[in-house]
Amino acid sequence: MPAYKARASVKIFSPPAPKGEVKFKSGILVLLLAAPVAAYGHSEFIFPKIFSPAELPNTGFAVLNPDSITASVSFFLLSAGGANLTSNPPPTFQIPSGGQLTRLGTDLFPNASAAGWVYAVIDTEGAQAFWLNYDSGITFLDGAEADQLDTIGPDQVIPLVAGQAELNVINPNGIRVPLTIRLFGDNGELARAFTSELPVAGGLQTPVSTIFPAADMTQARYIRVRTPGAPIGCLVLIRGFLVTRESAVVNGANVTTRNEVNFPHVINGALTGSNYTTVIGVTNLAPFDQSVAITFHPNEGNPIVIVRTIASNGALRDTAQSLFGLASDFQTGWVSVAGTAQLTAAVAYADSVAGGLAVVPGSISQTSLFLMHIADGAPQWQTGLALLNPGTLPANVEIDALDPSGSLIGRAFLFLDPGKKIANVIHELIPQARGVNGGFVFIRSTNGVPLCGMELFYTEDQKVLSNVAAGRLLPGLAYSPPIQ
Repeated sequence: MPAYKARASVKIFSPPAPKGEVKFKSGILVLLLAAPVAAYGHSEFIFPKIFSPAELPNTGFAVLNPDSITASVSFFLLSAGGANLTSNPPPTFQIPSGGQLTRLGTDLFPNASAAGWVYAVIDTEGAQAFWLNYDSGITFLDGAEADQLDTIGPDQVIPLVAGQAELNVINPNGIRVPLTIRLFGDNGELARAFTSELPVAGGLQTPVSTIFPAADMTQARYIRVRTPGAPIGCLVLIRGFLVTRESAVVNGANVTTRNEVNFPHVINGALTGSNYTTVIGVTNLAPFDQSVAITFHPNEGNPIVIVRTIASNGALRDTAQSLFGLASDFQTGWVSVAGTAQLTAAVAYADSVAGGLAVVPGSISQTSLFLMHIADGAPQWQTGLALLNPGTLPANVEIDALDPSGSLIGRAFLFLDPGKKIANVIHELIPQARGVNGGFVFIRSTNGVPLCGMELFYTEDQKVLSNVAAGRLLPGLAYSPPIQ
């Protein structure tokens, strides 16, 4: 993924022309807000950050409709106290079948005078959504996938906490929710747990250092957020980690029994105009010590395997260069992490010369995935994607670039050998995507071999770098790409 130049006047989001346990998925908030859909047969999202009015002009929201029918999506803004700040009627838009909607926060809430979190309800199933925030000078850029309310749970872990960390927790429920937040380091808990209660449809936004004043934040590795049973959304916004200016967003993830994770892109060392560092963080979620094998698979050469014992509820964080004894010259590859019990992991990429930073969670292997935005134009932005075949069988891969209407921009086919990855700018794979600012990417394995994928936005001067989540189809749903 090469570098490129930025111009502050260009926006990533160029909007198209207008067109008991009580869970959100039961339609409770739909009823509270009188959202214009039925309680079932729809998708609900929370964007789990409290946005100030000053942030809304530079925050883009994107929603993808992979369904076979046109979708109607309505947006709501709710305060930390749970008050509905939305106009009546709420801003509502149509998304064509297989298409995408992008809007700035001020397009959605032009009269917002107070901070709030964003809720979206869509009258089709299987939608995908994410948000991205930047400043007018483009000195920082990052965002994250929106939480689908039928998949989030009451026990979540944020796998990387560092620097100046701002925690956001959202309660998407029709009841008040007790909350317990715990901060962990290499060898376990760093401070006494913080407890609070979130109001109905409300949230919490606070520096992590404020709720854990006795903790040494230089030793902080991850956060665990729990409720007695109500689902929540959460994230941490990080500044001052590895670089001085850029930001990174790390979403909370449900605690699961997974004991393996892959990262399809790892970079280290000096390249013309850049000097890359990849930091790998692995979290042991088990109540006992576990042995974890971390393997670097270079593009050229033999895999390098290291084994570490991670303490009960502890963590490991180190650079790829230190973990694997890499030289200072440029190297790239991918990393696999395998433990004996439940774990989670994340990587952070930084360029110490230009100052870019992004944090990426571990990839889930799947036979099809969405990369939810294309920013490749005018001429500052580029979109890089990495694709990995972690299995033992070769994969036949189809990559489609689609515009916001769902029409095909261009298509590429490639053959990906077992254990191999690619990392390219989108227009290197699909020349028709050069200069495109808007749309999304759909990737599928046509022979059923699971793949891992990720996407990064960045500027040609490498001053900003952002992960864009890889969305997936929900079980039982299908997406049919357009015929070429």
